[in-house]
Amino acid sequence: MLVDFKLLIEDLRRLQTPDEFTLYWDRVQEELSLVASEYSKLKFKYERSNKEKNILSSLLTRTSADLKKVSEHLKIRAEELSTILSTIPAYVYFKDIDLKYILVNQSFAELFGADTDQIHGKRIKEILPGYNNPGYFEQENKVINSGTAVYDIEEEIEFNGRLRWVSTNLAPIRNVEDQIIGLIGISWDITERKHYESELRYSKELAEAGTMAKNEFIASISHEFRTPMNGILGLAEILRTTALDENQMDHLKGIITSAENLLVLVNDLLDFSAIEAGKMELDFHPFMLDRVLEDIFQMLNLKAREKSLDFSVKIADAVPTHLVGDSQRLRQIIINLANNAVKFTDQGKIEIRISLENRSADRALLRFEVIDTGIGIPPEAKDSLFKVFSRIKQNQHKLIAGTGLGLSICKKLTDLLGGEIGVESMLGAGSTFWFILPFELSGIKVFDPFKTETFQELLYTGQKVLVAEDNLINQKIVCFQLRRMGFEVELADNGQSAYEKYTGGSFDVVVLDIQMPLMDGYQVAKAIRIKEQNTFKHIPIIALTANAMKGDRELYLAAGMDGYVSKPFTAETLQQAIQLAVAVASRYSRD
Repeated sequence: MLVDFKLLIEDLRRLQTPDEFTLYWDRVQEELSLVASEYSKLKFKYERSNKEKNILSSLLTRTSADLKKVSEHLKIRAEELSTILSTIPAYVYFKDIDLKYILVNQSFAELFGADTDQIHGKRIKEILPGYNNPGYFEQENKVINSGTAVYDIEEEIEFNGRLRWVSTNLAPIRNVEDQIIGLIGISWDITERKHYESELRYSKELAEAGTMAKNEFIASISHEFRTPMNGILGLAEILRTTALDENQMDHLKGIITSAENLLVLVNDLLDFSAIEAGKMELDFHPFMLDRVLEDIFQMLNLKAREKSLDFSVKIADAVPTHLVGDSQRLRQIIINLANNAVKFTDQGKIEIRISLENRSADRALLRFEVIDTGIGIPPEAKDSLFKVFSRIKQNQHKLIAGTGLGLSICKKLTDLLGGEIGVESMLGAGSTFWFILPFELSGIKVFDPFKTETFQELLYTGQKVLVAEDNLINQKIVCFQLRRMGFEVELADNGQSAYEKYTGGSFDVVVLDIQMPLMDGYQVAKAIRIKEQNTFKHIPIIALTANAMKGDRELYLAAGMDGYVSKPFTAETLQQAIQLAVAVASRYSRD
């Protein structure tokens, strides 16, 4: 509010009395007070506006600097992105929501043989008319519609007359409001990789074919070897039942030992082939440890006595005997190690020890040791002892006989069974081979009523057996062994004749060779089982086979056989197989 001084003077002239003057003065004082108040408000507003102006000025200055900095940063990043896109060996492209190219890198443009400007705003069929991959379009639409990235889309495309393989990853592009506005694709040329993969597949197929051929060769050699070996060992067993003088018996023992050593070699080759091919079968089942060790003792004690060696098996009191594991592979490892101990020990003793390493409520860790007083092992040979074809030198010029497979197989078997193996030895002072294996504890009492410690003559007196075997020597051997058991034997020299005799006669047991003319053992067994249908009969059928490869046992069982014996076999082995087959067949008959 501004004061009008002319008006003020005129008002003062009109005043007549002191009271009028006093009243007028009071009024002037009020107006001056209002003026002062207005002045203070205006001053405050001015000062505040001035301060705000300064703040705004500062903010504008800082914002301008920040914008400049951000602009420079974006420029740098744009240059970096441009550099990356132009130098990256991958093919990079950006598409809008209509799947039109909005940006591609130089590698992508060169792949299509076009400039980047020529590609912008076009779809792929406009720049590559021959392209037609519905699956790829489907993947792009999936990315746009779902916002989900897709990886490793492989396709073969023709670019400028050349076929190339590419692998592409797709991902969505979103704006600041999280809306999908397009996608980015990154592709790599994988043509060379595809060529390598093709070569690897071809090499793998060749290797598999080679492995199959090798396995078939080994199986064939095994079969061809086992058949005459069965003749050698079988005839030797027959000869042993005759009256021989001491010199003749020594010669016969030499024949049997040599044949058994050859058989060990064949078995080692088969096991090694199966392990190398990853086809070694493991059969975990309840068994009694003391019974396995008793069998091993019976088997090896005679060999030890022939060299005047003490042979013993010692089981610690804490060792559980009712176990679940692969008793056959356990037996194989112990026999292999013990055979080596007998072979390389000329005086002293062989001892097998079993102790408890650790035990829980349902598992036990057992330690097996085969201790000998033999020639020992030189320190430099220990590291390679369990490697394939590794053999020890008896002296500077002579290698100890053997294939070098036995210990390697023991090592691979312990690995398969989840254990470990090692040796402690001193040259000239003997060796201790040890291995540790885990077992489950069995709550099942294992009782084997079919086990025979020794051969029992005339066990099946009055019973009739049908034998199908085409090899004359094997006929003589198996018939001799069966007659010793008391069987009356009916012989057929081919599968068809065997089936005809079965249908026309009455038999208690059937023994079938697998490989026979006209009808093989599988066909005869299947035909017998078909004929038995709805009769509540199940005759025991035992296979005689020279095959010993993985899957053979399953084939025999699938054909309806109740057991099998691998050639060469002994009278004890054949008798045990018959006892087991009879027991199995009796369960079928009751059912």
